[in-house]
Amino acid sequence: MTSYLITNARVFDGSGAPAEHADVLVENDRIIMVADRIETGPDTRVIDGAGCVLTPGLIDGHAHLGFGSSVEHVSDRTEPDEEKVLLTAHCGRVLLDHGFTSAYSGGNRLPGAEVAVRKAFAEGWMPGPRFRAASWEGSAGMVSPGQYDFPGTDVRPSDPQSVADFVSAMADRGVDIVKLSLTGESAVVEGTSRVLQFHPEELAAAAATARERGVWLTAHAHSAEAITMAVEHGIRAIYHATFADQTAIDALAAARDRVFVAPTPGIIWAHLHDMEHPPTEGMETQETFESICRVAPELHKRGVRLVIGGDYGFGFNPIGRNARDLRLFVEWFGLSPAEALRCATEFGGQLMGLGDELGLIRPGYLADLLLVRGDPTTDITLMQDPANFALIMAGGRVHKLDPS
Repeated sequence: MTSYLITNARVFDGSGAPAEHADVLVENDRIIMVADRIETGPDTRVIDGAGCVLTPGLIDGHAHLGFGSSVEHVSDRTEPDEEKVLLTAHCGRVLLDHGFTSAYSGGNRLPGAEVAVRKAFAEGWMPGPRFRAASWEGSAGMVSPGQYDFPGTDVRPSDPQSVADFVSAMADRGVDIVKLSLTGESAVVEGTSRVLQFHPEELAAAAATARERGVWLTAHAHSAEAITMAVEHGIRAIYHATFADQTAIDALAAARDRVFVAPTPGIIWAHLHDMEHPPTEGMETQETFESICRVAPELHKRGVRLVIGGDYGFGFNPIGRNARDLRLFVEWFGLSPAEALRCATEFGGQLMGLGDELGLIRPGYLADLLLVRGDPTTDITLMQDPANFALIMAGGRVHKLDPS
């Protein structure tokens, strides 16, 4: 049995409550006890928290490991499939290095690669986060992965069977999540973010098949119509939600116990600040920024569970910068640092389908832990620099221990 006792730290348990002094005992992959003072035997390794703040491991709710770019290596996305599998695994290791002990995939053109790295990460012989694997982003007509033309429902007939077949085919590949692009994406094809891509009966077919096959559905949805339709058909996770109107916000609030929203500020920041060339007017970047800065605070106020995850994995928005979302949740959306951390911990654990054992520092929960130098509940930017992590523990396994 592997046993660790973390002492002399203040514990932020992930619920949003203030950090308090406590000892935390870990045995094998679980937290066994959280108490003021814990006595242990000689076989327990003691880790001195040295006044740091202990938090749950971070959880990215919109991870694109398969895009292949990290702060260590930039992919041009033209590599052969064999290399793309390696890049997916590489990005998982980089994500773990940056304090993210779990990740919920936002899609990969090679879903088999995600299934493979999920297994490798879980078995512990390859370093990476606890992982939920996803399909590629199903677009209108279920065209091949990566072919995004976003024609809209006005120019094609409804085809519920092809959508049901796509969901079933992805389930056959072993994914946890099937992603559907309910709207276009203006950053890829200008002017399409509010163009609806699926007929209602197609989404109904996808939802019925997902229930039958035991997979979750995620919706890429910018427009109010798409968001409302996603909620109506029981979509579990909604990405972007950019142009939600009052009807869509009301629908999300009414479904707050079963839906999660990832407003993805990271990719917006990258488009505004980190691209080689400034965004064009057709990319709608400024409109996207202004709208989500209205929508996300209202969703938070209405009790909708926001999760972090900002489309990281592109060369201009690489894996490793993921914690920037925490800062943007504070600066753009008006959350407190503790509230932003809750989105990345407790709500992330619920998104992963492990709400009763992941995302909180509680007895019986998985021992995914970060020991942070400084206090991220007052300075959220500390989470952006992995040098501030004295300890990264995932499932009771020490990935990093730097007591200096």
